[in-house]
Amino acid sequence: MTDATLPSQFPGSRVLIVEDVLPLSIQYRALARPLGVETMVAASAAEARRQITLGPWHAALVDINLPDGSGFDVMQEITRHWPHCAVVVVTGEDSIDNAVRAAHAGAMDFIEKPVEPDRLQITLRNALQACSLASQIEVLTPTQRQSFHSFIGHSAQMRSVYRMIETVAASRAPVFIHGESGTGKELAADALHRCSGRASGNLVAVNCAAIPKELIECEMFGHVRGAFTGANADRNGAFIEADKGTLFLDEIAELDINVQAKLLRALQTGEVRRVGETKHRMVDVRVVCASHRNLYAQVQAGLFREDLFYRLYVVPIELPALRERGDDVLQIATAMLARYAKEDNKKFEAFAPDVQACLMQYAWPGNVRELINVVRAVVAMHDAKTVALEMLPPQLLKRTAPAAYSRPDSAPEAAVVGGHADAGPAETVRPLALVERRAIEHAIKVFAGNITQASKALGVNPSTIYRKMATWSDDVGTDIG
Repeated sequence: MTDATLPSQFPGSRVLIVEDVLPLSIQYRALARPLGVETMVAASAAEARRQITLGPWHAALVDINLPDGSGFDVMQEITRHWPHCAVVVVTGEDSIDNAVRAAHAGAMDFIEKPVEPDRLQITLRNALQACSLASQIEVLTPTQRQSFHSFIGHSAQMRSVYRMIETVAASRAPVFIHGESGTGKELAADALHRCSGRASGNLVAVNCAAIPKELIECEMFGHVRGAFTGANADRNGAFIEADKGTLFLDEIAELDINVQAKLLRALQTGEVRRVGETKHRMVDVRVVCASHRNLYAQVQAGLFREDLFYRLYVVPIELPALRERGDDVLQIATAMLARYAKEDNKKFEAFAPDVQACLMQYAWPGNVRELINVVRAVVAMHDAKTVALEMLPPQLLKRTAPAAYSRPDSAPEAAVVGGHADAGPAETVRPLALVERRAIEHAIKVFAGNITQASKALGVNPSTIYRKMATWSDDVGTDIG
Protein backbone atom coordinates (compact mmCIF):
# COMPACT_ATOMS: atom_id res chain seq x y z
CA MET A 1 0.00 0.00 0.00
CA THR A 2 1.39 3.39 -0.95
CA ASP A 3 0.71 6.87 0.37
CA ALA A 4 0.93 9.89 -1.92
CA THR A 5 -2.16 11.97 -1.06
CA LEU A 6 -0.72 15.48 -0.63
CA PRO A 7 1.05 17.92 -2.98
CA SER A 8 4.67 16.91 -2.62
CA GLN A 9 7.46 19.09 -1.30
CA PHE A 10 9.72 16.49 -2.94
CA PRO A 11 8.09 15.59 -6.28
CA GLY A 12 8.49 11.93 -7.14
CA SER A 13 10.26 11.09 -3.86
CA ARG A 14 9.64 7.69 -2.26
CA VAL A 15 10.34 6.59 1.33
CA LEU A 16 10.82 2.99 2.43
CA ILE A 17 9.84 2.25 6.06
CA VAL A 18 11.38 -0.94 7.46
CA GLU A 19 9.62 -1.58 10.78
CA ASP A 20 8.05 -4.75 12.14
CA VAL A 21 5.86 -3.07 14.81
CA LEU A 22 2.60 -2.10 13.07
CA PRO A 23 1.65 0.90 15.29
CA LEU A 24 5.10 2.40 14.74
CA SER A 25 5.02 1.95 10.97
CA ILE A 26 1.60 3.64 10.94
CA GLN A 27 3.02 6.52 13.01
CA TYR A 28 6.00 6.95 10.65
CA ARG A 29 3.75 7.04 7.60
CA ALA A 30 1.55 9.66 9.27
CA LEU A 31 4.59 11.79 10.02
CA ALA A 32 5.82 11.47 6.44
CA ARG A 33 2.41 12.39 4.97
CA PRO A 34 2.82 16.22 5.31
CA LEU A 35 5.86 15.97 3.03
CA GLY A 36 3.64 14.57 0.28
CA VAL A 37 5.97 11.67 -0.46
CA GLU A 38 5.04 8.12 -1.41
CA THR A 39 5.69 5.62 1.39
CA MET A 40 5.97 1.85 1.49
CA VAL A 41 6.23 -0.39 4.58
CA ALA A 42 8.27 -3.58 4.95
CA ALA A 43 7.76 -5.55 8.19
CA SER A 44 10.73 -7.88 7.75
CA ALA A 45 14.19 -8.06 6.23
CA ALA A 46 12.92 -10.39 3.50
CA GLU A 47 10.06 -8.02 2.61
CA ALA A 48 12.48 -5.07 2.68
CA ARG A 49 14.79 -6.80 0.19
CA ARG A 50 11.84 -7.38 -2.15
CA GLN A 51 10.73 -3.75 -1.86
CA ILE A 52 14.27 -2.47 -2.44
CA THR A 53 14.23 -3.93 -5.95
CA LEU A 54 10.99 -2.02 -6.65
CA GLY A 55 12.68 1.37 -6.22
CA PRO A 56 13.85 4.00 -6.75
CA TRP A 57 14.03 4.97 -3.07
CA HIS A 58 15.07 8.43 -1.95
CA ALA A 59 14.98 7.95 1.84
CA ALA A 60 14.56 5.01 4.20
CA LEU A 61 13.66 4.61 7.88
CA VAL A 62 15.21 1.33 9.06
CA ASP A 63 14.84 -0.50 12.37
CA ILE A 64 17.94 -2.46 13.41
CA ASN A 65 16.20 -5.43 15.03
CA LEU A 66 13.96 -7.23 12.56
CA PRO A 67 12.29 -10.61 13.14
CA ASP A 68 14.31 -12.34 10.42
CA GLY A 69 17.57 -10.40 10.26
CA SER A 70 19.56 -7.25 10.90
CA GLY A 71 18.64 -3.77 9.77
CA PHE A 72 22.32 -3.19 9.02
CA ASP A 73 22.16 -5.84 6.30
CA VAL A 74 19.07 -4.14 4.88
CA MET A 75 20.94 -0.83 4.86
CA GLN A 76 23.71 -2.35 2.78
CA GLU A 77 21.18 -3.64 0.28
CA ILE A 78 19.53 -0.22 0.02
CA THR A 79 22.77 1.67 -0.55
CA ARG A 80 23.99 -0.96 -3.02
CA HIS A 81 20.88 -0.58 -5.19
CA TRP A 82 20.23 3.13 -4.59
CA PRO A 83 23.52 4.95 -3.68
CA HIS A 84 21.85 8.33 -3.20
CA CYS A 85 19.13 7.02 -0.85
CA ALA A 86 19.51 8.65 2.59
CA VAL A 87 19.06 6.05 5.33
CA VAL A 88 17.92 6.93 8.86
CA VAL A 89 18.28 4.27 11.57
CA VAL A 90 15.41 4.14 14.08
CA THR A 91 16.04 1.82 17.02
CA GLY A 92 15.24 1.15 20.65
CA GLU A 93 18.84 0.17 21.36
CA ASP A 94 20.54 3.41 22.40
CA SER A 95 24.25 2.68 22.28
CA ILE A 96 27.31 4.44 20.91
CA ASP A 97 28.36 1.18 19.21
CA ASN A 98 25.14 1.05 17.22
CA ALA A 99 25.39 4.73 16.32
CA VAL A 100 28.98 4.35 15.11
CA ARG A 101 28.16 1.15 13.23
CA ALA A 102 25.19 2.86 11.60
CA ALA A 103 27.43 5.73 10.47
CA HIS A 104 29.98 3.33 9.02
CA ALA A 105 27.20 1.46 7.23
CA GLY A 106 26.20 4.73 5.55
CA ALA A 107 23.32 5.95 7.74
CA MET A 108 22.66 9.66 7.55
CA ASP A 109 21.23 9.84 11.07
CA PHE A 110 20.41 7.73 14.12
CA ILE A 111 17.13 8.18 16.05
CA GLU A 112 16.24 6.50 19.36
CA LYS A 113 12.83 5.08 20.21
CA PRO A 114 10.41 6.35 21.36
CA VAL A 115 10.58 8.74 18.42
CA GLU A 116 9.84 12.42 18.89
CA PRO A 117 7.51 13.35 16.01
CA ASP A 118 9.18 16.70 15.29
CA ARG A 119 12.62 15.11 15.30
CA LEU A 120 11.60 12.40 12.86
CA GLN A 121 9.87 14.82 10.50
CA ILE A 122 12.85 17.18 10.42
CA THR A 123 15.26 14.29 9.94
CA LEU A 124 13.18 12.82 7.12
CA ARG A 125 13.03 16.20 5.40
CA ASN A 126 16.81 16.52 5.72
CA ALA A 127 17.23 13.02 4.31
CA LEU A 128 15.15 13.83 1.24
CA GLN A 129 17.05 17.07 0.73
CA ALA A 130 20.35 15.21 1.03
CA CYS A 131 19.24 12.68 -1.58
CA SER A 132 18.14 15.46 -3.91
CA LEU A 133 21.49 17.24 -3.50
CA ALA A 134 23.49 14.05 -3.99
CA SER A 135 21.63 13.23 -7.21
CA GLN A 136 22.50 16.68 -8.59
CA ILE A 137 26.21 16.36 -7.85
CA GLU A 138 28.12 15.05 -10.84
CA VAL A 139 29.62 11.67 -10.03
CA LEU A 140 33.30 11.76 -10.91
CA THR A 141 35.68 8.88 -11.42
CA PRO A 142 38.62 8.59 -8.99
CA THR A 143 41.01 10.14 -11.50
CA GLN A 144 38.65 13.02 -12.28
CA ARG A 145 37.96 14.06 -8.69
CA GLN A 146 41.18 15.87 -7.88
CA SER A 147 39.83 17.98 -5.02
CA PHE A 148 36.89 18.52 -2.70
CA HIS A 149 36.16 22.02 -1.42
CA SER A 150 39.48 23.09 0.18
CA PHE A 151 40.96 19.59 0.12
CA ILE A 152 43.42 18.56 -2.59
CA GLY A 153 43.95 14.89 -3.42
CA HIS A 154 42.22 11.92 -5.03
CA SER A 155 43.69 8.96 -3.13
CA ALA A 156 41.29 6.18 -2.11
CA GLN A 157 41.58 7.27 1.52
CA MET A 158 40.52 10.83 0.71
CA ARG A 159 37.72 9.77 -1.63
CA SER A 160 36.32 7.79 1.29
CA VAL A 161 36.48 10.93 3.45
CA TYR A 162 34.75 12.99 0.75
CA ARG A 163 31.91 10.45 0.52
CA MET A 164 31.52 10.40 4.29
CA ILE A 165 31.30 14.20 4.45
CA GLU A 166 28.68 14.32 1.69
CA THR A 167 26.67 11.60 3.42
CA VAL A 168 26.48 13.19 6.87
CA ALA A 169 26.47 16.88 5.90
CA ALA A 170 22.68 17.23 5.78
CA SER A 171 22.20 15.64 9.21
CA ARG A 172 22.08 17.46 12.53
CA ALA A 173 24.12 14.69 14.12
CA PRO A 174 27.36 15.82 15.80
CA VAL A 175 30.49 14.88 13.87
CA PHE A 176 33.84 14.04 15.46
CA ILE A 177 36.91 14.49 13.24
CA HIS A 178 40.02 12.61 14.31
CA GLY A 179 43.45 12.88 12.76
CA GLU A 180 47.06 13.76 13.40
CA SER A 181 48.04 17.42 13.63
CA GLY A 182 48.21 19.00 10.21
CA THR A 183 45.87 16.58 8.41
CA GLY A 184 43.21 19.20 7.70
CA LYS A 185 40.58 18.83 10.41
CA GLU A 186 39.41 22.42 10.00
CA LEU A 187 39.13 21.88 6.22
CA ALA A 188 36.87 18.89 6.94
CA ALA A 189 34.67 21.03 9.19
CA ASP A 190 34.51 23.68 6.47
CA ALA A 191 33.51 21.08 3.87
CA LEU A 192 30.79 19.71 6.19
CA HIS A 193 29.43 23.21 6.63
CA ARG A 194 29.50 24.02 2.90
CA CYS A 195 27.77 20.74 1.97
CA SER A 196 25.01 21.22 4.54
CA GLY A 197 21.81 23.20 4.52
CA ARG A 198 23.50 25.57 6.97
CA ALA A 199 25.97 26.94 4.44
CA SER A 200 24.24 30.34 4.48
CA GLY A 201 24.92 30.60 8.24
CA ASN A 202 28.23 31.14 9.99
CA LEU A 203 30.96 28.57 10.51
CA VAL A 204 32.50 29.58 13.85
CA ALA A 205 35.74 27.91 14.93
CA VAL A 206 37.02 27.74 18.51
CA ASN A 207 40.45 26.27 19.28
CA CYS A 208 39.98 24.86 22.77
CA ALA A 209 43.75 24.39 23.20
CA ALA A 210 44.70 27.95 22.30
CA ILE A 211 42.40 29.83 24.71
CA PRO A 212 43.23 30.08 28.45
CA LYS A 213 40.76 28.14 30.59
CA GLU A 214 39.80 31.37 32.36
CA LEU A 215 38.50 32.78 29.06
CA ILE A 216 37.11 29.72 27.28
CA GLU A 217 33.63 30.05 28.84
CA CYS A 218 33.32 33.64 27.64
CA GLU A 219 34.65 32.63 24.22
CA MET A 220 31.98 29.97 23.84
CA PHE A 221 28.97 31.60 25.52
CA GLY A 222 29.78 35.34 25.53
CA HIS A 223 29.48 37.89 28.34
CA VAL A 224 27.74 41.15 29.23
CA ARG A 225 29.37 44.43 30.08
CA GLY A 226 30.66 44.51 33.65
CA ALA A 227 30.52 40.73 34.11
CA PHE A 228 34.19 40.79 35.15
CA THR A 229 37.18 43.13 35.14
CA GLY A 230 37.92 44.11 31.56
CA ALA A 231 34.45 43.31 30.22
CA ASN A 232 33.87 46.78 28.78
CA ALA A 233 31.14 45.81 26.33
CA ASP A 234 28.62 43.06 25.62
CA ARG A 235 29.93 40.19 23.53
CA ASN A 236 28.20 37.25 21.90
CA GLY A 237 30.02 33.97 22.22
CA ALA A 238 30.66 31.30 19.60
CA PHE A 239 27.33 29.54 20.17
CA ILE A 240 25.30 32.67 19.49
CA GLU A 241 27.48 33.64 16.51
CA ALA A 242 26.97 30.15 15.05
CA ASP A 243 23.17 30.18 15.43
CA LYS A 244 21.63 28.59 12.28
CA GLY A 245 25.15 27.58 11.30
CA THR A 246 28.00 25.31 12.41
CA LEU A 247 30.21 25.47 15.51
CA PHE A 248 33.63 23.84 15.12
CA LEU A 249 35.34 22.97 18.41
CA ASP A 250 38.93 22.14 17.56
CA GLU A 251 41.09 20.16 20.00
CA ILE A 252 38.02 19.44 22.13
CA ALA A 253 40.05 17.07 24.33
CA GLU A 254 41.81 20.11 25.83
CA LEU A 255 38.56 21.70 27.05
CA ASP A 256 38.55 22.49 30.78
CA ILE A 257 36.53 19.93 32.75
CA ASN A 258 34.36 22.65 34.33
CA VAL A 259 33.40 24.11 30.97
CA GLN A 260 32.57 20.61 29.71
CA ALA A 261 29.51 20.51 32.00
CA LYS A 262 28.19 23.78 30.56
CA LEU A 263 28.86 22.59 27.02
CA LEU A 264 26.89 19.41 27.75
CA ARG A 265 23.93 21.41 29.04
CA ALA A 266 23.98 23.65 25.96
CA LEU A 267 23.93 20.60 23.69
CA GLN A 268 21.11 18.95 25.64
CA THR A 269 18.82 21.96 25.91
CA GLY A 270 19.84 24.17 22.99
CA GLU A 271 20.06 27.05 25.48
CA VAL A 272 23.05 29.25 26.32
CA ARG A 273 23.54 32.03 28.81
CA ARG A 274 26.17 34.74 28.53
CA VAL A 275 28.43 35.24 31.54
CA GLY A 276 26.82 37.83 33.81
CA GLU A 277 23.41 37.50 32.19
CA THR A 278 20.31 35.93 33.78
CA LYS A 279 18.24 35.03 30.73
CA HIS A 280 18.88 32.07 28.43
CA ARG A 281 18.89 32.19 24.65
CA MET A 282 17.82 29.41 22.31
CA VAL A 283 20.31 28.56 19.58
CA ASP A 284 20.21 26.19 16.61
CA VAL A 285 23.77 24.97 16.16
CA ARG A 286 25.31 21.94 14.45
CA VAL A 287 28.43 20.96 16.43
CA VAL A 288 31.55 19.54 14.79
CA CYS A 289 34.49 18.58 17.02
CA ALA A 290 38.06 17.55 16.34
CA SER A 291 41.08 16.26 18.20
CA HIS A 292 44.39 14.55 17.52
CA ARG A 293 43.98 12.67 20.83
CA ASN A 294 42.09 9.46 21.54
CA LEU A 295 39.05 11.00 23.21
CA TYR A 296 37.88 7.75 24.77
CA ALA A 297 41.29 7.33 26.41
CA GLN A 298 40.76 10.81 27.86
CA VAL A 299 37.44 9.62 29.28
CA GLN A 300 39.07 6.58 30.86
CA ALA A 301 41.74 8.82 32.38
CA GLY A 302 39.07 11.03 33.97
CA LEU A 303 40.02 14.04 31.86
CA PHE A 304 36.86 14.15 29.74
CA ARG A 305 33.23 13.64 30.76
CA GLU A 306 31.80 10.35 29.57
CA ASP A 307 28.31 11.79 29.05
CA LEU A 308 29.75 14.58 26.90
CA PHE A 309 31.78 12.03 24.93
CA TYR A 310 28.61 10.17 23.98
CA ARG A 311 26.99 13.45 22.93
CA LEU A 312 29.86 14.42 20.64
CA TYR A 313 31.22 11.13 19.31
CA VAL A 314 28.25 10.23 17.12
CA VAL A 315 29.59 10.25 13.56
CA PRO A 316 33.39 9.81 13.47
CA ILE A 317 35.45 10.84 10.45
CA GLU A 318 39.07 9.70 10.37
CA LEU A 319 41.49 11.87 8.36
CA PRO A 320 44.45 9.86 7.05
CA ALA A 321 48.02 10.96 7.65
CA LEU A 322 49.76 12.39 4.57
CA ARG A 323 52.17 9.43 4.49
CA GLU A 324 49.15 7.17 3.83
CA ARG A 325 47.88 9.17 0.86
CA GLY A 326 50.30 8.13 -1.89
CA ASP A 327 50.45 10.46 -4.89
CA ASP A 328 48.41 13.11 -3.06
CA VAL A 329 51.77 14.34 -1.75
CA LEU A 330 52.87 15.41 -5.24
CA GLN A 331 49.45 16.75 -6.14
CA ILE A 332 49.35 19.00 -3.07
CA ALA A 333 52.97 20.07 -3.54
CA THR A 334 52.37 20.97 -7.19
CA ALA A 335 49.26 23.00 -6.37
CA MET A 336 51.09 24.90 -3.62
CA LEU A 337 54.10 25.50 -5.89
CA ALA A 338 51.87 27.11 -8.52
CA ARG A 339 50.06 29.21 -5.90
CA TYR A 340 53.14 30.58 -4.18
CA ALA A 341 55.10 31.08 -7.42
CA LYS A 342 52.25 33.28 -8.65
CA GLU A 343 52.03 35.17 -5.36
CA ASP A 344 55.80 35.84 -5.24
CA ASN A 345 56.20 36.32 -9.01
CA LYS A 346 58.67 33.43 -9.28
CA LYS A 347 59.37 31.14 -12.27
CA PHE A 348 58.75 27.75 -10.59
CA GLU A 349 56.76 25.26 -12.69
CA ALA A 350 57.69 21.75 -11.51
CA PHE A 351 59.75 19.49 -9.23
CA ALA A 352 62.80 17.59 -10.48
CA PRO A 353 62.36 13.78 -10.52
CA ASP A 354 64.73 13.26 -7.57
CA VAL A 355 62.81 15.89 -5.61
CA GLN A 356 59.55 14.09 -6.34
CA ALA A 357 61.08 10.86 -5.06
CA CYS A 358 62.28 12.64 -1.91
CA LEU A 359 58.84 14.11 -1.25
CA MET A 360 57.22 10.70 -1.68
CA GLN A 361 59.68 8.93 0.64
CA TYR A 362 59.62 11.44 3.50
CA ALA A 363 57.41 10.54 6.50
CA TRP A 364 55.77 14.00 6.85
CA PRO A 365 55.27 13.95 10.64
CA GLY A 366 53.66 17.39 10.33
CA ASN A 367 51.39 16.14 7.52
CA VAL A 368 49.90 18.57 4.98
CA ARG A 369 50.79 21.59 7.08
CA GLU A 370 54.48 20.64 7.00
CA LEU A 371 54.38 20.01 3.23
CA ILE A 372 52.83 23.40 2.58
CA ASN A 373 55.45 25.11 4.75
CA VAL A 374 58.28 23.32 2.91
CA VAL A 375 56.99 24.45 -0.49
CA ARG A 376 56.43 27.97 0.81
CA ALA A 377 60.02 28.18 2.06
CA VAL A 378 61.44 26.86 -1.22
CA VAL A 379 59.58 29.46 -3.27
CA ALA A 380 60.52 32.26 -0.86
CA MET A 381 64.26 31.45 -0.88
CA HIS A 382 64.87 30.39 -4.50
CA ASP A 383 63.84 31.17 -8.08
CA ALA A 384 64.06 28.73 -10.99
CA LYS A 385 61.75 26.84 -13.34
CA THR A 386 62.36 23.54 -11.52
CA VAL A 387 62.74 22.80 -7.82
CA ALA A 388 66.13 21.08 -7.36
CA LEU A 389 67.16 18.72 -4.55
CA GLU A 390 69.54 21.22 -2.96
CA MET A 391 66.64 23.65 -2.44
CA LEU A 392 64.91 21.31 0.02
CA PRO A 393 65.43 21.70 3.77
CA PRO A 394 67.98 19.30 5.35
CA GLN A 395 65.41 17.28 7.34
CA LEU A 396 63.83 15.99 4.14
CA LEU A 397 67.14 14.69 2.82
CA LYS A 398 67.96 12.93 6.11
CA ARG A 399 64.64 11.21 6.62
CA THR A 400 63.65 9.56 3.36
CA ALA A 401 63.15 6.01 4.68
CA PRO A 402 60.51 6.48 7.39
CA ALA A 403 59.54 3.76 9.83
CA ALA A 404 55.94 4.57 9.00
CA TYR A 405 56.35 2.58 5.81
CA SER A 406 57.75 -0.51 7.54
CA ARG A 407 55.77 -3.75 7.67
CA PRO A 408 53.51 -3.88 10.76
CA ASP A 409 54.49 -6.45 13.38
CA SER A 410 51.15 -8.15 12.94
CA ALA A 411 51.67 -8.70 9.20
CA PRO A 412 51.70 -12.41 8.42
CA GLU A 413 54.60 -12.24 5.97
CA ALA A 414 57.34 -10.04 4.61
CA ALA A 415 56.61 -7.73 1.70
CA VAL A 416 58.43 -9.88 -0.82
CA VAL A 417 57.34 -12.27 -3.53
CA GLY A 418 58.24 -15.87 -2.82
CA GLY A 419 60.04 -14.91 0.39
CA HIS A 420 63.40 -14.21 -1.30
CA ALA A 421 64.75 -11.06 0.32
CA ASP A 422 67.80 -10.96 -1.94
CA ALA A 423 65.94 -10.99 -5.26
CA GLY A 424 65.83 -7.96 -7.55
CA PRO A 425 63.84 -5.04 -6.10
CA ALA A 426 61.55 -4.72 -9.11
CA GLU A 427 60.54 -8.37 -8.69
CA THR A 428 60.27 -8.63 -4.90
CA VAL A 429 58.61 -5.55 -3.46
CA ARG A 430 54.86 -5.77 -2.96
CA PRO A 431 52.76 -2.58 -3.08
CA LEU A 432 52.39 -1.00 0.35
CA ALA A 433 48.60 -1.14 0.02
CA LEU A 434 48.79 -4.92 -0.43
CA VAL A 435 51.04 -5.40 2.62
CA GLU A 436 48.74 -3.18 4.65
CA ARG A 437 45.68 -5.10 3.51
CA ARG A 438 47.24 -8.43 4.49
CA ALA A 439 48.13 -7.07 7.92
CA ILE A 440 44.57 -5.89 8.49
CA GLU A 441 43.00 -9.13 7.24
CA HIS A 442 45.37 -11.17 9.39
CA ALA A 443 44.46 -9.17 12.49
CA ILE A 444 40.74 -9.52 11.78
CA LYS A 445 41.18 -13.27 11.36
CA VAL A 446 43.18 -13.57 14.61
CA PHE A 447 40.41 -11.80 16.54
CA ALA A 448 37.60 -13.74 14.85
CA GLY A 449 36.21 -10.75 12.99
CA ASN A 450 36.20 -8.35 15.96
CA ILE A 451 37.18 -5.05 14.35
CA THR A 452 37.61 -3.26 17.68
CA GLN A 453 40.14 -5.77 18.99
CA ALA A 454 41.92 -5.95 15.63
CA SER A 455 42.25 -2.15 15.54
CA LYS A 456 43.74 -2.10 19.04
CA ALA A 457 46.31 -4.74 18.07
CA LEU A 458 47.23 -2.74 14.95
CA GLY A 459 47.35 0.53 16.88
CA VAL A 460 44.76 2.32 14.72
CA ASN A 461 41.23 3.63 15.10
CA PRO A 462 38.45 1.17 14.11
CA SER A 463 37.18 3.71 11.58
CA THR A 464 40.56 3.50 9.82
CA ILE A 465 39.99 -0.22 9.21
CA TYR A 466 36.43 0.37 7.98
CA ARG A 467 37.65 3.14 5.68
CA LYS A 468 40.43 1.02 4.19
CA MET A 469 38.15 -1.99 3.74
CA ALA A 470 35.75 0.21 1.78
CA THR A 471 38.53 0.99 -0.75
CA TRP A 472 39.88 -2.51 -1.37
CA SER A 473 37.52 -3.58 -4.11
CA ASP A 474 38.61 -0.86 -6.52
CA ASP A 475 42.19 -0.24 -5.49
CA VAL A 476 43.89 -3.48 -4.49
CA GLY A 477 41.66 -6.14 -5.96
CA THR A 478 40.24 -9.25 -4.39
CA ASP A 479 43.06 -11.61 -5.28
CA ILE A 480 45.72 -11.16 -2.64
CA GLY A 481 47.10 -14.68 -2.58
